[in-house]
Amino acid sequence: MPKWYGGSTLNPAGFVPPRNQWRDQWERLLRWFARVEAIHKKSLRKEIDADDNDVVIAFFQNCNHLRDWLKASRPELESDLNALFRGNFEMRACRNICDGYKHKKLDNPSHPDPDFNLYREYDPFGLMDGGQPVRPRVVFTDGPDIRKFDLFELAFECMRLWQGFLLRQGLVT
Repeated sequence: MPKWYGGSTLNPAGFVPPRNQWRDQWERLLRWFARVEAIHKKSLRKEIDADDNDVVIAFFQNCNHLRDWLKASRPELESDLNALFRGNFEMRACRNICDGYKHKKLDNPSHPDPDFNLYREYDPFGLMDGGQPVRPRVVFTDGPDIRKFDLFELAFECMRLWQGFLLRQGLVT
């Protein structure tokens, strides 16, 4: 394999120090999150469509993959990253969505629910103030319990958890 000037796209050591390469994924995640925020605003007036749904799924995939980028760039954070996911069902749910749409069949016992479901729920109160009544939801089993989320609230919580983690690690301000 030839040595490319400046490193490869995924390992640009000539331009970006290895300890900072996670930032590319973080910036990508921020762009996906901005798209999700726009779709959320749209969803208050109009039902989301398949393209919108694809963007939300791509957000969860990029959200989950930040863990891999941090682990590769900052190996000393691995135990803290594991604790973040172990301690927050929302981060495990994010991983569940990411892997579910990547692999189709989830057979690793670390996924909270291999049969999670995205669905639409009719909420007649959504009609108030000119809104629309169909809300995107996601549901997981969690042992004997059922965990339901508004799809956008789950995305917002995952971002809040990532921002808090990066802030506590001194990686963002």
